[in-house]
Amino acid sequence: MPYVRRTTRAGKTIEVEYYYTSRYNKKGAKKKDKVKPTKEEQKKINTKVAERKLRLLIAANYGYGDYHLILDYIRRKGQADRSYEQMKKDIQIFLRECRKLYKKAGIEFKYIHVMEVGKKGSRHHHLIVNRIDTKLLQQAWYKAYEGHNRVKVFPLDDSGNYAELASYLIKYTTEHIQDKDRLQGKRWASSKNLVHPQPQYEIVTQRSWFRKEPKPLAGYYIDKDSVEYGIESPEYYGYGWFRYRMVQLE
Repeated sequence: MPYVRRTTRAGKTIEVEYYYTSRYNKKGAKKKDKVKPTKEEQKKINTKVAERKLRLLIAANYGYGDYHLILDYIRRKGQADRSYEQMKKDIQIFLRECRKLYKKAGIEFKYIHVMEVGKKGSRHHHLIVNRIDTKLLQQAWYKAYEGHNRVKVFPLDDSGNYAELASYLIKYTTEHIQDKDRLQGKRWASSKNLVHPQPQYEIVTQRSWFRKEPKPLAGYYIDKDSVEYGIESPEYYGYGWFRYRMVQLE
C-alpha cells in the first residue's frame, strides 16, 4: 500500500508525517473508497491544517527576540466599540507606518496579522513581527489609533518551537471565520516577503513505523506533545497516519 513520508524543515523544527496517498497507487491496485468527513470533522481538519501552516510559517521566519504583539483598544462606557471596518483601517495604517519605520532603521519588515474580537466584545490585533525598538511600534500604533499607544510586547523565546502560539492564534480565527462580516475573510494576513517552507516527499514501502517510537535526528529532540497517530481517520481518507515534530537542541 503506497504511503509517503512528508518532511518539512522550518527554522529549528522538522515536522515528519506518514500517511496514505492514492497518488502513488500502482496500476491495477484496488483503490479504497475515500472516506468523506462530516461537517464537524471537516472543521477540525481545517483547523489542524491551518495550525500546521501557521506553525511552520512562524518557525521559518521568526526566532529568539522577535515579537508577538497585541495592539489594544480602549473601551469606555457609553462609547461604541470599534467596528470591523475601522479595525481594518487601523491595522492598514499601523502596517504602513511600520514599513516606513523599519525601512528607516535599515530592517526589512515582516509580519503575520490576526484580528481578534472577543466573545464579550473586546478587540485586539495580534501580530508577529521581527525585532525593532519597541518605541517605534508604539509610534506606529499612536498614528493608527487616534493618539493611543498601548502595545503589549511578548518576545519569542529561543526554543524555535512556536506550536502553542500558532494554536493560540488559530483558536481566534476558528471562532471568527464562521462570521462572514468579520475579519479579512481569511484566518490571517502576512507580508509577501515571508519564507514558505516546502515539504519533501518520500515513498514508504514498509509500515513498521506504525509500531515504533519516533527517533530524533542527531542534535534534535522529539516534542512529545506533537506525537500523534491513528488507524483510521477522515483526515487521511480513512487510512492510518503518524506525525511528530523534532526540535533542534541548544
